[in-house]
Amino acid sequence: MMRPSLPGREYWLAQGFRGVEHPRNYEALARKLATPGSTVKVVAFGGSITQGMSDSFKRTWAHEAVGWLQEAFPSVKVTLTNLARDATDVGPAAMCWYQLMPPDTDLVLVDYSLGGCGKLQCAGIATALVGHYESFLRRAMRRAPGAAFLLLENFYFAEVTVRKWNNATASVTRYTEANPYYQTGGDMHEIFARRYRLPMVSTREGFYDLMYNDTAIMQELGVKRADIMVDDKHPNPRGHAILGRGIVAWGLRRLLREELRAWADGGRQPTPLQLPKPVSPLAAQEADADSYCAEGLALQRHVVDASVVGQGWRWKDSSNVAEACAAARAAKQPVNCDKWGAYNQGYGKSLELVVNTQRIQGAAGVLEQRRLVLFFDRATARNFRVGSSALAPAAWVQCVAGCSCEAFELGGEEGFYPSETAYGSTLVSQHPQCRVRLTIRDKGPAGNDYFKVNGVAVVPLNDTVNLTYLDRMAIDKEAMFLAAYKSWSASAAAEVHQAGWDDDA
Repeated sequence: MMRPSLPGREYWLAQGFRGVEHPRNYEALARKLATPGSTVKVVAFGGSITQGMSDSFKRTWAHEAVGWLQEAFPSVKVTLTNLARDATDVGPAAMCWYQLMPPDTDLVLVDYSLGGCGKLQCAGIATALVGHYESFLRRAMRRAPGAAFLLLENFYFAEVTVRKWNNATASVTRYTEANPYYQTGGDMHEIFARRYRLPMVSTREGFYDLMYNDTAIMQELGVKRADIMVDDKHPNPRGHAILGRGIVAWGLRRLLREELRAWADGGRQPTPLQLPKPVSPLAAQEADADSYCAEGLALQRHVVDASVVGQGWRWKDSSNVAEACAAARAAKQPVNCDKWGAYNQGYGKSLELVVNTQRIQGAAGVLEQRRLVLFFDRATARNFRVGSSALAPAAWVQCVAGCSCEAFELGGEEGFYPSETAYGSTLVSQHPQCRVRLTIRDKGPAGNDYFKVNGVAVVPLNDTVNLTYLDRMAIDKEAMFLAAYKSWSASAAAEVHQAGWDDDA
C-alpha cells in the first residue's frame, strides 16, 4: 500500500504539511482504505482551482489526489464528487452547498483560502470570510460526522507593483515585489485546523520560495514556473499533478501511515468527535443547525409567478462550464457548477419571493432570529454595463408581507469581497410565508440596470451566545478596516506616495 511515487524530494514535500495529533476520523478512513471491496467516498469543495478553469471538466489537484489514493489502495474503490464552483468564496458553501455532500462521505478536501481573500479579507478572526469558513467546517462536520478532512491552503503567486518617488530623477520609479507571505487566508484557517483536529497542506509553504525564482524551482522540481502555471493562481495539468500527487498526497500518506501503524499495534483510544465552541465570534453567532437554502434551479419554487411574468424575468445559466455541467447533471453526476438564476434589465423591475423563515431543521424554538440571505451574480451583470459604469449591479431588498426585516441594498459597489456568486443579508423575523421584494435600483448615470438573482437562504442565529468585550473589539476592528479599505482604495490609484510607501498598480 501507498507505494506510488511522489513528485519532489521528501524534504520539499514535507514543507507544505501541517499535521495535528489524532486527526479527526483518520483512523476510520485508514481502516476503510485497508478493507478490500470498500468504497471510499471523497468530496471536494473550493473555487476555480478545484473545479478547473476549462470549458470541460479537467483533472484538477483533487482528481490527482484521489487518483493517487486509488493507486495506493488498489483493492478498494475511491470515488470523487467535485462540488467546487469557480470564482466563489466560502460563503455560499457555508450556507448552502455543504448540504450537497453525502452524509456517508469518508474524506472531505477543502480549498477556500484563496477565493475572496486577495486583499487581507481573511487576515482576522472576525472577518466575514473567516467566520464563514468556520461555519462551513462545523456544518460539514455535522453533515458527515464520520468524514476525515484535509484542508488546502492555496496562494496567489502575484507580483505587486510598487511606485516610489525618486528625488534624483524627479520621477516615479516602479518596482515589482512578491505578493507578501502573509497575504493569505491560511493563517486563520490553520487556527481552525488545530481547534478541530483537521490536518492541512499548504502551497504557500511548499512553493513560495520557488515561484518567484526559476533557478530554485528548476533545482527542486525540474520545471520552470511557466511550465506548471496558467496564471498567478491556477496550475495547468502538470501543476495540478505536482500539487495533487505531491504536497497533498504526501500529507495523506503521512496521516494514513501513522493510522495504519497504530492499527497494527492494537489501535488508538477513541477520540471525541463532539464539536468545541466556535473560535470566530461571527461563527459563534450562528446556531448549530442547518440553514435553509434554495439556490440555482431550486430558487424557481420560491418566486412569485405573477412577478416573473409581469416584470419579464427570465432564467439562465451564466456558468463558464454550462454545457459540461448540464451534461454531467444529465448523467446524474452530483455537480455544483451551474449558476442558474432569474435575470432582468431595467430600473424599477421587481421580483417577489416567498420563503419560510420559521421552519429550520434542528433549530431550537428559543432561537428567534434568522438571517435572510440573497445571492446574486456579480460577474454576469458586468456584461450589461451602462456606458462606462464600473459599478456592480444594485437591487433594493425589502420584506413586504408576513415578516419584517430591515431593507438593504444588494450589490451596488465594487465589492471588497469580489466573488462572482455574491450575496447580502439582513435580520428577518420568523414567518411561514415571508414575502420579499427585490427591485433593480437606479444608481445614476454611471449605474448598471441589469440584475440576476441566484438564490435565497435562511440562516438560524444563536440568541444565547455571550460575546466578550474582546469579541466585540475584534468585530469592530474588522469593521474599521473595511471602512478604511474602501476609503483607501477609492483614492490610491490616483496617488503617488512621495513619502515612500507604495500601492498596487
